[in-house]
Amino acid sequence: MTLEEIEESLPNGLHDSVIQAVTMDYEQLRLTLRVDVLIGLPGQPLPDRERYRAGVIVFEGVQFFSIEPPGAERTFQHPGSIWFKHERTPPELIPQSVAPALPEGTQCYSLFILNWFSSMHIAAAEVGFAWSDSQEVERR
Repeated sequence: MTLEEIEESLPNGLHDSVIQAVTMDYEQLRLTLRVDVLIGLPGQPLPDRERYRAGVIVFEGVQFFSIEPPGAERTFQHPGSIWFKHERTPPELIPQSVAPALPEGTQCYSLFILNWFSSMHIAAAEVGFAWSDSQEVERR
């Protein structure tokens, strides 16, 4: 699966989703993002259109994971979830010394963290998504 396929399977894609937690398991080569996904639809009345549900995005066979330093000084002054948007990592962002070592079919993504004005970069063999429970979550 790809992030694009995950996006297509969700009511609003990953639009307005937020990351709650990031866990990198180096022994299992697994990166887990605990996320809240917007499931309310734009045409629904309030508060229904602002409904979220907890899920996890799991990257398997992680080749690398890096986080750029934040570009905004307010970043860590207020704890909380972080808003993100994703794109395929532009080839020029992958170091020339690393690119040839990546196995064929490796998926490379950059997650731009809106609160930080910087990105996370991930290269992995596979991406998956699951709802972490059947309950909606309240966003503040």
